[in-house]
Amino acid sequence: MLECNGYSFKEKDDQITCSHSSSDRIGLFFILLLCLAGIVIFISIEPLFGLGALIIAILIFLPIIKRNKGRFKLKINKADGTLKIDDLDPVATFKDVSGVYIHSKFVDEYSSAFKSTSKEYRVTIGLEIKTEQHIPLFKLISDHAKPSKEMNEVQRFLESTIQKGK
Repeated sequence: MLECNGYSFKEKDDQITCSHSSSDRIGLFFILLLCLAGIVIFISIEPLFGLGALIIAILIFLPIIKRNKGRFKLKINKADGTLKIDDLDPVATFKDVSGVYIHSKFVDEYSSAFKSTSKEYRVTIGLEIKTEQHIPLFKLISDHAKPSKEMNEVQRFLESTIQKGK
């Protein structure tokens, strides 16, 4: 489930690493470059046709860019009970975490013959810090408002890992 949403998961000894792959961003960048080159050619040949293509490209790519998750890396060290998110300081300890939350939000509606529903939800799994701060970790796409069994397993895994380390 994490791999389908662009995340990788590695567990080695007492270290767990979850990261978001950048292949989505690289592919999106190349497609944007190709479209930009085509629009420049269209503008040089027929300016009105090129402007129309530019407007259509903006309407298509703006929602895609907004959904881009960006770069993400989570390192959980069970041995010393620390969490490091995106190589930023400070490093949080398991004692700083009051819980793991899961939240579902309606994003969009679409038409598809392959899905069981026409709705799209963004399910966020994150950490609740004792300072009343919420830190989102995973942003996943779902067809239903209720998180799936696999998403709940990720939440339970994080909770049990943090509880064991306290």
